[in-house]
Amino acid sequence: MEYGLFKECILEAMKERFGENCNIEYREVLKNNGIRLDGLVVRFDESGISPTVYVNDYHQMYEEGESLDSICDRIEGIIRGNSLEKDFDANSLIDFDKVKDNIVFKLINYGKNTDLLKDIPHKQFLDLAIVYYISIDEKVLESATILINNTHLMMWEKDAEEIDALARKNAPRLLKAELKSMAETLSEMLGFEDEYQFDDDECNMYVLSNEKKHFGASVILYENMMKEICKKLEGNVYILPSSVHETILIPSRMVDTVSRLDEMVCEVNETQVPTVDILSDHSYLYNMEKECFEY
Repeated sequence: MEYGLFKECILEAMKERFGENCNIEYREVLKNNGIRLDGLVVRFDESGISPTVYVNDYHQMYEEGESLDSICDRIEGIIRGNSLEKDFDANSLIDFDKVKDNIVFKLINYGKNTDLLKDIPHKQFLDLAIVYYISIDEKVLESATILINNTHLMMWEKDAEEIDALARKNAPRLLKAELKSMAETLSEMLGFEDEYQFDDDECNMYVLSNEKKHFGASVILYENMMKEICKKLEGNVYILPSSVHETILIPSRMVDTVSRLDEMVCEVNETQVPTVDILSDHSYLYNMEKECFEY
């Protein structure tokens, strides 16, 4: 079944499952790195907000053999499981006084997001961009975020500088930094117990993110973060942007050629990282003496 017909089948199935008391439609959403996805939105009469389910990846599941009914079950479950209670005030999610303490920031690629950046407040950082979002309390919606756009600023009567100051204050508190050796990270990923661990001294690589592992590459911008890490590692540090969610750090004394680092980043991006999660195609250096980032 070709993708256009697949979309229509999903839409009709959702209309049948949710009935007439809701509005169901597709909306094209511009995501990170210029990716445009088809978001299925279900709005109930008693609630002004509902999660957006992107159907693009589900078509691939269908092509690989999963039945249409099974996919519809998945989508229905997501919508029902994440829709807000009917007495919840959806406007509270964009009320400045109620969300100001939940405004944080993330890093995205500047050149790959020129269209998106036209509509959202941002600051350029090297060849990247700092953008801002509202981290919604998980008690309300699990792992949900709202990207702040220029309309929000007009409604709030705030400027980008004020939002940036709030985000830099809130992020280290809400999204605590987490630095682990690559050895520790691999041991956790593979489920090894204490009786067998990778040797930290052999790896000389570290993973920096936040505790939620969500948009954790931005941790490099926390106040004094890289300065303190350089002290810990006793020298300048190369930063490999493995995704928007984390970076890999390597002491500069362990690096022979920067070009090899850049090749590694490109290779991982091409083979391991979804396009929407790619941050950059090259490494960066934090210069301890100058206290600045270079690339």
